[in-house]
Amino acid sequence: MLFFNKISSFFFMLILTFTSLFGLPFNGYESKQLFNDIGFENGFTVMSQKTENGVGIELGDFTYGDNTESPDWMIAQWNSGNCLWENRIESDKFTITDGLTKTVIYNPYDKSVSMRLNAANIYNGEAATYENWPHLLLEQSPICDYFLLDEKDKSFYNCSAYRIILSLDIRLEDFKDTTNKYGVNATQYLAYFYLKGADNNKFIWFGVNLFDSRGYMDETWALDEGSGQMIYSLSTKDTFGSKRNSLFRNGKPYVSDEWTHIEIDLKPYIEHAMVQANKSNTFGKEVSAEDFYIGGTNIGFEIHGNYDCTVGIKDFKLTSYNKI
Repeated sequence: MLFFNKISSFFFMLILTFTSLFGLPFNGYESKQLFNDIGFENGFTVMSQKTENGVGIELGDFTYGDNTESPDWMIAQWNSGNCLWENRIESDKFTITDGLTKTVIYNPYDKSVSMRLNAANIYNGEAATYENWPHLLLEQSPICDYFLLDEKDKSFYNCSAYRIILSLDIRLEDFKDTTNKYGVNATQYLAYFYLKGADNNKFIWFGVNLFDSRGYMDETWALDEGSGQMIYSLSTKDTFGSKRNSLFRNGKPYVSDEWTHIEIDLKPYIEHAMVQANKSNTFGKEVSAEDFYIGGTNIGFEIHGNYDCTVGIKDFKLTSYNKI
């Protein structure tokens, strides 16, 4: 078993090296953007902090122009104090805020989104607890009805696609340490992709670590107690190519007005998640990338802790490549 693990790790690293050396495929391949409205131009549907029979409740649309297109993106705000819709403050057409805990600002000039979550206000100075878990997420799901697609379109959404390239620009715009010595003091901003079973029965939270105030994060394969599903998450180095390029530098969060570019082929990491699933017998039988498709994503703050943090993102793309 130890020998098998070493061989698996060797081939995984070989795939990553090949990817980094030979770049992105263009000639002989065709591509598809998996998410709609990559510039967030159509605004957002604000979701309730509650669900009804397990289904999210739409509260209203936050839009900022004459565009009549319906939003593709949602703002999810589970367990986050004031309701961003019911307690919204009218300021300008590009800003939605409850004035206390949550703010989302759209910048039409570079099509970027700034997200602020003041989690310290949620706890009113008390220790952070798991039960009162602040979220501020941009979500797009579902992105397609996978089971109604023809075989060619399915091949782009399926995790067996030749390459699945994530690219985005990100920056840490502000960070206030609001440490409470009796509570959890952690900030985590990440992207999760929903790897859904092509047979309707499987699910993996596939995470890309974008910022963590605790420092550099290692690869993760663990059970998410809240959902009962498994999480696979890339390490800080996986995401940024080098720890030095991350939003945590020189032992502290790196606040800057400069954008940091991320571009990474998720395919080998998806393959590695399959190895982990099979090692732990997560699904009771062997699985492969072909057994999953990308059904959605969320981007944002997803951890309980005392902090006041603002992150900006733009050009969030997930591009799938297949041979012509």
